[in-house]
Amino acid sequence: MNKKLILWDIDGTLMSCYDDGTKAMNAAFKKWTGHPNAMGEIIAGTSMDSSMMDSIMEKFGIDPAEKPAIIDEFARCLTDIVSNNAYKKVLPGVREILDLLTKDDRVLMGLITSNLKVGAMIKLDSVGLGHYFTFGGYGDHPGEKWDAAREAVEQARQLAGCDFSKEDLFVIGDTRYDIRCGEKIGATTIAVATGWMPYELLEKEGADYLLESLADVKGFLKILGL
Repeated sequence: MNKKLILWDIDGTLMSCYDDGTKAMNAAFKKWTGHPNAMGEIIAGTSMDSSMMDSIMEKFGIDPAEKPAIIDEFARCLTDIVSNNAYKKVLPGVREILDLLTKDDRVLMGLITSNLKVGAMIKLDSVGLGHYFTFGGYGDHPGEKWDAAREAVEQARQLAGCDFSKEDLFVIGDTRYDIRCGEKIGATTIAVATGWMPYELLEKEGADYLLESLADVKGFLKILGL
């Protein structure tokens, strides 16, 4: 029996902690640059976190050897910021869905995110979701999000001992970038309008499925064929 592989975006899909990641990155770099908004000095776009850090370091002439220390400072800042964010939340339906999928031996779940792995887990742990995920593709390396997705798929292949057809491979996210990511790895794309992009804009992006949210748990499981 083929397993289903479900790859989740984090911010705006599983949870929301608003702009805590940006705040933490700025706070970390302030120690090296004195600038309160180092992120504002680069064009971040959809860059992976590691690539954004490289751009900031180049902009301010920071020795690349300092990167591990900056990541450590970022993790410290993010932990502090997100722990004090009274508005962070798990998005509707998510916890129930993750509970059900974790118990289903037909399913593997992973993460695909532009976040550094340490940042991804700090965010997820802050709302009690980190324990659902043991593998994924993260923003620790140069490239695009679909490169991280391919890494996650390869990890899943190793775990499951099988390949995944489009019918068994799902990418779930809240932006056009997540939809493009899914398309590039041959996945079924599920867009949810719980993040930065409103439903009306996502509607134009050609996802296989478009949902207002994940609140309809049974409807979502039906899409997965479960």
